[in-house]
Amino acid sequence: MRTRTIIMLLAALMVLNMNKAGGQSHWSQFRGPNGSGIAPDDKKLPVEFDESKNMIWKCAVSKGNSSPCVWGDRIFLTGYADKKLETICVDRKSGRILWRKSISAKKKERVHPINTPATPTATTDGKRVFVYFGSYGLLCYDFEGREKWKRPLPPPTNMYGTAASPIMAGDYLIFCCDQKTGSYLEAINPETGETVWKKEREGFAAGWSTPMHWKNNGVDELVIYGIWWMTAYDLKNGSERWSVPGLTDEPCITPVSGEGLVFTTSYNMKNNPEVIGLPEFDDLLKDYDKDNDAQLSLEEVRSNKSILSRYDADGEGDHPLWGFFRFLDVDKSGKITVKEWSKMIAFLNSFQQENALMAILPGDGKKETKVVWKHSYGVPECPSPLYYEGRVYMVKNGGIVSCLNAKTGKLKYQDKLRSGGPYYSSPVLGDGKIYVSSRRGVVTVFEPGDTLNILARNDLKERIMATPAIVEGKLYVRTEKNLYAFGLTN
Repeated sequence: MRTRTIIMLLAALMVLNMNKAGGQSHWSQFRGPNGSGIAPDDKKLPVEFDESKNMIWKCAVSKGNSSPCVWGDRIFLTGYADKKLETICVDRKSGRILWRKSISAKKKERVHPINTPATPTATTDGKRVFVYFGSYGLLCYDFEGREKWKRPLPPPTNMYGTAASPIMAGDYLIFCCDQKTGSYLEAINPETGETVWKKEREGFAAGWSTPMHWKNNGVDELVIYGIWWMTAYDLKNGSERWSVPGLTDEPCITPVSGEGLVFTTSYNMKNNPEVIGLPEFDDLLKDYDKDNDAQLSLEEVRSNKSILSRYDADGEGDHPLWGFFRFLDVDKSGKITVKEWSKMIAFLNSFQQENALMAILPGDGKKETKVVWKHSYGVPECPSPLYYEGRVYMVKNGGIVSCLNAKTGKLKYQDKLRSGGPYYSSPVLGDGKIYVSSRRGVVTVFEPGDTLNILARNDLKERIMATPAIVEGKLYVRTEKNLYAFGLTN
């Protein structure tokens, strides 16, 4: 009995040490340990914070949407300034920039107006830091900023620019490149940058979802959310293990796991109840048909801001009618008729993918993969879900937050955080509190549980796209211009 107790204690210490770096916790990839969004320690965190309260330091950084990657006393970010791609190392104690490495790209990738050339988050194995820029490729530095290896890659054919981040899984650096053609998943030796195995992802087009690493009945799997499908691969060799069809055609979120299930959202603008849908053609004529000929010219519709809008998104991602003019003007007459407008309706109706938060029970060779439950309201487009203590949380544009029972999918509540605007940053949790950031710059803090209890709304007055990191009682928030460290100062 005594021997068994000692073994159990040693095993517990090994698990604890896996989440430590020299006695310190770490947040070594997008959304921290295994992409869960949950801090690996229970140190006390502030509820209220801004530049005048509980701010430890503030560090000016270049433009970028990548999230903080933290190991020991170092924070790694990427940025874009003066037409150069930057890898930045910040001292976690002082907020001072320790080093900054810049590289030029032969050709800058095309990005969506809300995206940047520095959106994928860095990852680290505790010895080296790995970064990916769509305009350049993969780069590896040691913790002192010395380049260890690089792998230039052509910019992916990706209509919105890159966003998926590399991650460490076991002994491998994992890199997924989903693009218009030639998509692939690759396991890389982190020390040398050489390929260990590579899996072609035939049929998968552009995607923006970071891989998830987990154990499925003892087997290390990589779960990749690609266009239309979620697919799991064996970490050892890249062989496919299970898949789920019918998902979104523009995957942005990273799945999470809990209760032996994989939780993901699939966003379909056509079926999303919070989306402001297509207007009637007669209403468009009333607003824009200046010559009263029951048709619409390009000049007449140039002032139209949107015919399809995301709820409370400040106009971001809106679809103006003039953007569809060439598509709708079938007879090339320079006018859109009511008959041609039906092409827009048919186009939207062709979106058949799910609009739901889904709980997936993966197969393992003995049992088939199945969807356990679905929930079709409050589904976000970009923020990943959060699993914690038997519940799944999701937050979307307008600050609409939903909480569901993880096993059954029963809705506990759906409410508003009363911190509106677009949401791109994913929720994170530490010290029994959930932190979620709006694009407008408000970080809302609320308690996990069956009812919504908002603790604070903290307005940083700067645009926030990146997901925060939580390490040892410190909350690291990257805004459009700065990296902040918040913690209890009294």
